[in-house]
Amino acid sequence: MFSDQAYYAAHFMELAVWEPSVRKLCIQHGFSPKRVSPGLPGSFPTFIVDLEVREDQPNRRLIVVKFFGPLFDGHNSFAIERAMGRYLTQQSMSIPSPGVLAEGHLAHEWLYLIFEGIPGVSIGQVRQQISQKAWKRVAEQMGKFMQALHSSTAITLPTITMPIVASGWDAYVDFLQLQHANCLANHLHWNDLPPQLAVQLQEFLLPVDQLVDLASSPYLIHADLTADHLLGKTVPPPNPQASSLAGVDWESLAIIDWGDARIGNILYELVALYLDIFKADKHLLTICIQQYGLPAFYRQDFPRKALCMVLLHQFPMPASVYEPYQDAQSLSEVAEGLFGG
Repeated sequence: MFSDQAYYAAHFMELAVWEPSVRKLCIQHGFSPKRVSPGLPGSFPTFIVDLEVREDQPNRRLIVVKFFGPLFDGHNSFAIERAMGRYLTQQSMSIPSPGVLAEGHLAHEWLYLIFEGIPGVSIGQVRQQISQKAWKRVAEQMGKFMQALHSSTAITLPTITMPIVASGWDAYVDFLQLQHANCLANHLHWNDLPPQLAVQLQEFLLPVDQLVDLASSPYLIHADLTADHLLGKTVPPPNPQASSLAGVDWESLAIIDWGDARIGNILYELVALYLDIFKADKHLLTICIQQYGLPAFYRQDFPRKALCMVLLHQFPMPASVYEPYQDAQSLSEVAEGLFGG
């Protein structure tokens, strides 16, 4: 089932294919499904289920069913999301994450998790409506959230039962070294960098021990803090006229999709946050890392280190990231343009 990647990409979110299984699993776990609708497309089939209101579950109106298959390392993502769901519901984070309500195995090598539903929208869906003042608060909040997540997991890491935590920094160092070795080939394949910049990659990239503070304790990062994964709701200001002129407020309700969580560092965490949620707004980045309290190791030569982590990322960046730098003569110029003061 969905063993071909092209077929998977075209059909993995089709409601007609998955709705019977979604309804069956809901009933099996004691939920009464009313309406099933697709979630935002990601790596795995995800469906939002509106529930019938029941006397024994008066506050349970929404759940999310997510399936994990053999493609895209789905079984490992299942294990990570399950473990993070259990861990995060025991923490007092400034932005919560949905708890896992049920889990199981479906036919054809598919696993599933049922999460608490969040009655909100992604910040990406309402980006243009949000005021600049509200965006500054989002930047502050994300800085505090990351600091709390990284600090807490640096302490509790040995108690979190996931394969990715077993080897501490070693697995992350190995990952970055592999990305370093394949960096030129990756960017040539993605065709994202102009030729005059691609040829500078090996000279520009810093060694891993200059990108990761190996003297600090390892910690978990979300690793995919995109606009799709920050859920919340818009809040009109008290003055309706001000809303039309300056935008609305935003209330963060949850951070979702922990399937890419891994041992990592703040620089890797910032890639999706800065380039996707903040759309490369340097003012928001500054606010965020000030709230985080960026350690001196990462503040030193920050633009180059940050761009190195973008270039070493396992996924290609949106075309908009490098587009302004098609005529740039050096990667140092790109680093200053993206991350400089």
